[in-house]
Amino acid sequence: MEKIENYINQVHELRNTEVFAGFSDLEFEELQSNLYMRHYKKGQILFDEGDQRERIYFLKKGLVRLERYDASATFSYFDYVKTERLFPYGGMFTDKEYHYSAYAVTDIDLYYIPMQVFEKVVLQNKEQMIYICTRLSKLLLNHEVRLQNCVTSSATDRVIQTIGILMDKLGEPITPELIEIPYPITLKELASLSGTTRETVGHTMKKLKEEKKIEYHHKIFVFLDSDYFKDHL
Repeated sequence: MEKIENYINQVHELRNTEVFAGFSDLEFEELQSNLYMRHYKKGQILFDEGDQRERIYFLKKGLVRLERYDASATFSYFDYVKTERLFPYGGMFTDKEYHYSAYAVTDIDLYYIPMQVFEKVVLQNKEQMIYICTRLSKLLLNHEVRLQNCVTSSATDRVIQTIGILMDKLGEPITPELIEIPYPITLKELASLSGTTRETVGHTMKKLKEEKKIEYHHKIFVFLDSDYFKDHL
């Protein structure tokens, strides 16, 4: 009985999220009948680049990383997906394969729905189509900012801008003044994201901490002056 009640509560919570709120009751029932819940341990792979695009996921808990390698085995693309986000958007309605790989940065809980079912239901609902288009526009804007960041001449500025992008994408307010990224981000990852060296990241982080702009403990970022990073975006 307790398991049934927990399932009902979870589905009710899902129904009221931004992603699913625009569906009619009948449409949501169809999605619910094709809904599966899974738990993945840290480091487990959800799908690889080139796999058949069979599922769309909704992250309930934890952090997922999306990445794609180029021929030289360096990162050509990577991004993060946080709690209560749908993914992947890339290739929706058009492609048969995933554009990138996805793995669990932390232990995660998620739902998935067969992609064909989800796309069919979305195409029947104008409100949800608008929602999907809006999300795609926001993702495109985020990637444009990242591309502009890549051509910034100053390596220090690239690090600061990248930290600002991470704050904007993953940050959660913990007080009216403080924002925290509640997921572990290593300085090595920050160097890769900003196209700089580990040494440059280390020097920049030291300066930011001395200026009381940020705190960084146990791979967790806490922003003491969020406006400073917003001004660099």
